[in-house]
Amino acid sequence: MTPQSYALHIGLNAVNPDSYEGWNGELFACENDVAVYKAIAEKAGFQSIHSLLTKDATALNVLQHLQQAADQLQAGDILLITYSGHGGSIIDANQDETNNFGEMDGFDETWCLYDRQLIDDELFECFSKFKPGVRILIFSDSCHSGSVAKAAEAVTTTLDPVTYTRARVAPLDVLIRTYNTHKSEYDGIQAQLSAGPADIAAYVVQFGACQDDELAMEVWGNGMFTAKVQEVLKEEINSYTDLHIAIKKGFSARQHPNLFHYGNKAYDFLAQPPFCIQPLVGTHE
Repeated sequence: MTPQSYALHIGLNAVNPDSYEGWNGELFACENDVAVYKAIAEKAGFQSIHSLLTKDATALNVLQHLQQAADQLQAGDILLITYSGHGGSIIDANQDETNNFGEMDGFDETWCLYDRQLIDDELFECFSKFKPGVRILIFSDSCHSGSVAKAAEAVTTTLDPVTYTRARVAPLDVLIRTYNTHKSEYDGIQAQLSAGPADIAAYVVQFGACQDDELAMEVWGNGMFTAKVQEVLKEEINSYTDLHIAIKKGFSARQHPNLFHYGNKAYDFLAQPPFCIQPLVGTHE
């Protein structure tokens, strides 16, 4: 029996200025990225494919899709989530965020959705609702910078007229003003969340466009990360580990794509061919 497969593709070329203190977060390639990932899902044979573009990419719509997938998918099934847009950060009100050294980081990472930031804790909470054995695969072409306040270089989101590049990171001043204005809302959301990676019975494999202290860039047609994913998939790739190696090879020296995996490691699927719907039996770490 073929496992169930659910794909959700999110791409925002702008955000609602009313929700971000007048900042519209203009980008030009995120909706194009959705077309790339949608084509990948169609080629892989995903049965249920959904796209949320710009104004439709609200927190409610994203969370409703994740709840629907959690209700529907069983052990051996697969969920594919792709996100192209601005990454941001928010004050870690529930103090659960640590850096790579195990120290309190002070910030939660976010996706800048149209109406508000979606906090990484909310994703953990959603993923904790999935049944054991469900495979969750994420591709995020955005800056995920919990440490954005400590970035070594100035952050700009404007178009470079020479290289035609733009960074997918929300400016720190916008994030601070947005949090201060909507503090009760964001603190209230975090207060209701308790799940973390250790509470997830599914298994999550997450590809990110860059490291926490780097910027994810887009160049005209697509995000640099998404364009590289599309390019390397023209060749045969045997595993997610090999896919990560292929993506990193020859990439910009200033942007290093990341591979992160967590959850119930008895269900690890890193060794499977990328986007394969039929699981390998008995794969584990």
